[in-house]
Amino acid sequence: MSQGVLLGGGGYSQRGAQRWVLSRVDLDQPEPEVITFAMGFLPHGFAFDPTRPSRAALFEKKGKGAVVMDVATGVIERELAPAPGRLFYGHGAFSPDARLLYATESALDEGGRGLLTVRDGATFEELGALPTHGLSPHDCVLLRDNKTMVVANGGGPFGVRGSSLPSVTYVDIASGKLLDRVVLPNPKLNAGHLAVSDAGALVVVSAPRDAVGPEETSAGGITFRPTKSKTAIAPSAPPEVLARMMGETLSVALDATGSRALATQPFGDFVTAWSVETAKLLGVIELDGPRGVARTLDGAHFVVSHKKGGSMVVSFFHAETLAPTGRTIGPSYTTGSHMVVRALA
Repeated sequence: MSQGVLLGGGGYSQRGAQRWVLSRVDLDQPEPEVITFAMGFLPHGFAFDPTRPSRAALFEKKGKGAVVMDVATGVIERELAPAPGRLFYGHGAFSPDARLLYATESALDEGGRGLLTVRDGATFEELGALPTHGLSPHDCVLLRDNKTMVVANGGGPFGVRGSSLPSVTYVDIASGKLLDRVVLPNPKLNAGHLAVSDAGALVVVSAPRDAVGPEETSAGGITFRPTKSKTAIAPSAPPEVLARMMGETLSVALDATGSRALATQPFGDFVTAWSVETAKLLGVIELDGPRGVARTLDGAHFVVSHKKGGSMVVSFFHAETLAPTGRTIGPSYTTGSHMVVRALA
């Protein structure tokens, strides 16, 4: 079975100027070439067209940049822009028939009120917007029922009276009705990136909330809501491991069974592995500045982007044992928060 094509956003400095790229690597090649496509912004999240494997919408985090492009060729089909007073917040999702494109946006002139904007999947004209039932929305995942969008709402600043709490909301995409809300047990964490298993278990990785303190010295974290639970639970790990989880717990990926999650800690210089149903630590991978993590299509490996020798590389780890395979690809230019592995044909 194919391992897939790896995609990730990144940036580098060239002659004093900042350059942004989308990196593409065919993992099935024994010595794959790292191909980069020039971008006008740092690509953060990806929304793939279910009817055209290589077509995707790419979004900037807290910015005005977004495009629809063929990620196999680098050809940009359409540039997207938020309405005045709004910013894209990094993520989106196509409807199963690709007739609609949803995107998380924040209304800056309304205190960061969260919106799930709805665009025509062909013309990309905005058709309307649904509430995310929170402030500063970021990640979003369309569930397998194709009716419910799960949205991570970052919330307002910590310690401000009346400030909206971070939460993960379940929104009916037909009506905008709030179906469920998950509040994180640690009030100092925002709700950042999400992973949802086929069975419905939820994993949330987080950074310190605004106004908690400097990111480098404030704890990030990971939160779980097991399949049959109605409430979220904090992770269970030795104190020395939790103490290293400073700053943002950045990227998260599930194994092929949906029972284990890997999460990256860039400031802690390690990757943590967890049981999704018990929230217990299963192991760690020591790496310098890990950022994106993804699973290969065959389910046999995890790939992690991290620093090595002054550049970013992608290294492979056995999915079952978490042991390194010895395979590393670089420089990969995958300095962004996410990597995805897809079949593009």
